[in-house]
Amino acid sequence: MKKNISILAGAALLALSGLASAQETAVGTTTVYLGLAHIDVNSKAPALSGGSKSFPDPGAKIRVGDQTTTGFGLVYRFAENWSGELVLGIPPSHKVYGSGVLQNVGQIAVVRQMPPTAFVNYHFGPLLPKLYPFVGLGVNYTYFEKTRSTATGNAVSGGPTKIYLTNSWGAAAHVGFAVRYNEHWSLVGTAAYADVKSNMRSVTTTNDGEETLRTRINFRPMVYSLSLGYSF
Repeated sequence: MKKNISILAGAALLALSGLASAQETAVGTTTVYLGLAHIDVNSKAPALSGGSKSFPDPGAKIRVGDQTTTGFGLVYRFAENWSGELVLGIPPSHKVYGSGVLQNVGQIAVVRQMPPTAFVNYHFGPLLPKLYPFVGLGVNYTYFEKTRSTATGNAVSGGPTKIYLTNSWGAAAHVGFAVRYNEHWSLVGTAAYADVKSNMRSVTTTNDGEETLRTRINFRPMVYSLSLGYSF
């Protein structure tokens, strides 16, 4: 995580050192951007529950791993200090690991998510020459797809396992900056948080029938992005 923050900070300083003349974004301007987004997942979930046999052992938990993906989006400046923004990206796949008494099991599942987020942003005046900070509040919708159990997950569960996650609506917030090279090109960096919670259900087919386990995952993601923007 420290490495990712250092990369973002270094890129921002490099941009500041080589700026050409720039001006504030005009009302009615649309900006599209493309870059990298690192999703720092700080998941928290109670122990798995619901099995009719010895599994889950008390304290059997899961955690969701981090991921980096390509992010892109669109910003429309509808007032002097206000804009609307739609944040998108290539759906990342996250590895799911055992935790608690399953700490040493390793990867037990994979889940892919699609998390479009809409913001209303407030833009401040320049903090430094050509550096324009902003803050935003919005709403996130996270759609989970292509969840699957690994061979290890099947072995721990006692047979072939299917995993289901409910989709999530939640509040989102971010802070960021735009370094404007000229009226068209800019470097945009953000740090965002979204309230993402999902009910997880795993169904395992065993020799004696089906076993269903449940938990509720609070993903608590922080997303750090750095993108190149083009305004028109």
